[in-house]
Amino acid sequence: MNKDSINILCFIGLIAISAKIGYHAPLPDYLINKMNRAAIKIWGKNINFSKETHSESISDHHIFKINIADSLAGYALVSRALGCKIGGCSVENTKESSFEEFYYITLVNTNHKIQQVKVLEYTSDYGYQIANKGWLKQFQQGGKFTVNENIDAISGATISVNSITQGVNDQLNLLTKLH
Repeated sequence: MNKDSINILCFIGLIAISAKIGYHAPLPDYLINKMNRAAIKIWGKNINFSKETHSESISDHHIFKINIADSLAGYALVSRALGCKIGGCSVENTKESSFEEFYYITLVNTNHKIQQVKVLEYTSDYGYQIANKGWLKQFQQGGKFTVNENIDAISGATISVNSITQGVNDQLNLLTKLH
């Protein structure tokens, strides 16, 4: 076995270990600040966050408990989702790397009822219509979300709509599983 083969095997091993222990990169400060501002609008200025740690591999989701004084007020779930493909939604490419990422937050109360879903960062030129507050209010109705049933489709934002809809469902399932 040559040196390159050993390096590749070590790299693959590190990836597998990272996935097993649920490692994911921390959120950048600017996203934490946006999360804080969104939560303050719901619960007021006297909140504090505590990041939850868990043993599952959930690399696209960051879960925070929101406390007021010593009482649990709710949860903030910040997630990464895939938006429109680089070059536009009509470009055919199936590699995940050809999609642009965006971040969104779901704020829920202690009963897991959605208080707000908000797009924190959307940098693509395509599909940005999902950041519309009126469209995002659909998630406050509760239940399992399905595009064209209880979530409106948006022409030109199909990938982003499907991604955030599935992502919010995943967030709620994960929260229910953990709490």
